[in-house]
Amino acid sequence: MVKFSRFILLFLLTLTSGIAFAAEDKLDTDGYPLIYLRGAVNYWECDDNFLFTRENNKYTLTLAELDGEFKIAGSEWGYNYGRNAKVDITRSTIFNTDLGGGNMKAVNLRNVTLSFTMTEKSDKVPIELNIVCEEGNVEEQLSGTLPVLYINVLNEDGSYNDEVIDKDLAHKNYMNGIYWLDINGCEWLHQLGAESIGSKENPLPLEIKARGNFTRTAFAKKPFKLKLGSKESLLGLSKSKHYAILAHADDTWGYLRNFCGFNLGKRIGLPWTPSQQPVEVVINGDYRGLYFLTESIRVEKDRVDIAELEDNETAQELISGGYLVELDNYDEGNQIRMQEKGCAANQAYDMLRITWDTPEEYSDVQRRFVTEQFTAMNNAIGDNSDDVWRYLDMDDAARFYLVHEIISNTESYHGSTYLFRDNGEGMKWHFSPIWDCGNAFSGSNNEFFYNCDPYGNTWIPSLRENVKFNEKVRQTWLWFMNTEFEGFYKDIDEYVNHIEAAAKADWKRWKGAPTPVGGMAVVDNTNMNLKRNNVVNHLLHKIDWLKEQFGDFNTSGITTEPERDDTPAAPLPSYATSAIESIGAEDAFECEPQYFNLQGIAVSTPLEGEIYIVKRGYKTVKEIYK
Repeated sequence: MVKFSRFILLFLLTLTSGIAFAAEDKLDTDGYPLIYLRGAVNYWECDDNFLFTRENNKYTLTLAELDGEFKIAGSEWGYNYGRNAKVDITRSTIFNTDLGGGNMKAVNLRNVTLSFTMTEKSDKVPIELNIVCEEGNVEEQLSGTLPVLYINVLNEDGSYNDEVIDKDLAHKNYMNGIYWLDINGCEWLHQLGAESIGSKENPLPLEIKARGNFTRTAFAKKPFKLKLGSKESLLGLSKSKHYAILAHADDTWGYLRNFCGFNLGKRIGLPWTPSQQPVEVVINGDYRGLYFLTESIRVEKDRVDIAELEDNETAQELISGGYLVELDNYDEGNQIRMQEKGCAANQAYDMLRITWDTPEEYSDVQRRFVTEQFTAMNNAIGDNSDDVWRYLDMDDAARFYLVHEIISNTESYHGSTYLFRDNGEGMKWHFSPIWDCGNAFSGSNNEFFYNCDPYGNTWIPSLRENVKFNEKVRQTWLWFMNTEFEGFYKDIDEYVNHIEAAAKADWKRWKGAPTPVGGMAVVDNTNMNLKRNNVVNHLLHKIDWLKEQFGDFNTSGITTEPERDDTPAAPLPSYATSAIESIGAEDAFECEPQYFNLQGIAVSTPLEGEIYIVKRGYKTVKEIYK
């Protein structure tokens, strides 16, 4: 007991003296502190092999390799530089340190030089740490078989803003940057009219931000949304400012999930389905692997072609559309919510979340109109009533469903499910466009996808109880499989051939790379032939099974496209009835644009700067005549 007490006393005296009389950091002959890299390869000791050299007030240390956690510190930790925000250093970078901050982590750096400037010899203020390491030659990392999209996001001093490629980037705020697109001699894209845009010497402006939910937070290889400085047709896609580059970091089916869904959506004749092209991406000089340049969902002439409403619109003649909404699986602020109704046995009913996409803000009367429309559809589906077809286009509902059933997309109708409605009497809601087939091929190939789904699928199990809908599905299936489906497997083979080499380069880039906290590794798609066979085998078995459900198209001989459903649309409520409809000039509306003032009176010569209602065909828009 005496020995133990003496030990405790000695320990306390040592600890107390250490606090009260801490040894000062060693100084050199000029009075500057000796600074070491501590941690990583030297177990936190003051090893002269990791002593910074000094010239005037600049400190420099060059190492053959650096891998692991480290700090910059004096001999007795009086000077102690780290980072309060966790940082994984994977490439050359510059950042401000924090006094007494946490450890920094180097990730497999080679031929690395660390340098910083100390403002005055005795100042213990944060330093700016400059790390320069041997980075892989980007040209050597590229597969050389695809176009290359270069993006730089820069700080005000011209240095890279590497927040954009931080594996833990979580926000969705735009960052300013520049870009150029090198078509890289891809003849198959030249044939689509694609061209290189900009150059390293003459880049173009853009804004870039992270997008997605799970794919954004779970993977270091993140998807992004791009907003170009001006409208461009990138890689032959529709001309716009708005694109996405999708990472498909979780696609274990050879990046074929979205490809198959989008391809079938186009073939089956949905109103608009996004196009995409494979591209290799370099951001801030860092090779980011294989991405998919994709048309963003937008209300535009060459995309969702409906009348575009202003935010907070109240004009009576414009309330009926156009609207683009998403059936969502997240609670959002810009959302109408109601309990989902249905008539299917053993169906799990979820909250019906109608997130408005365009316009971005609803006036009270816009919210009322959309709420009443979806309430009517929800009630009709719950009652298995054909009244639903007065609001919902049956043909596009059947085509949208068949695409997701063929690819066994279990998460369809559970978020990322879009509907639109154009302006005017006689208009209905359309299921379209298809987006996010990230759970394609996850369902059984001998069962309906909604019976394999742990998420729940808004409305579709109940719609499959509707006799008219099922007959429309059957007719559409027989026609589609005998006509427009032909050539689909050839498209898959061409696509696999285009991306095979880039898939290998992508895995070389991401194999063993650090992941976000609690995140996942990027999937390995190097064996594209195996992935292709898995997809085709799943499709062949699923289609054979669907023959038993919807009819054998091989023996039916049906090649005629089904006639569109002629159920009359529900009349508009009085508060959303266009004043233009009452003046009796409908026949003329299908020709030249017709201008009317806000009282619905025809105007032969619009005046500059005045607001008019313009009727073009079956679309009504409000615009300022210029």
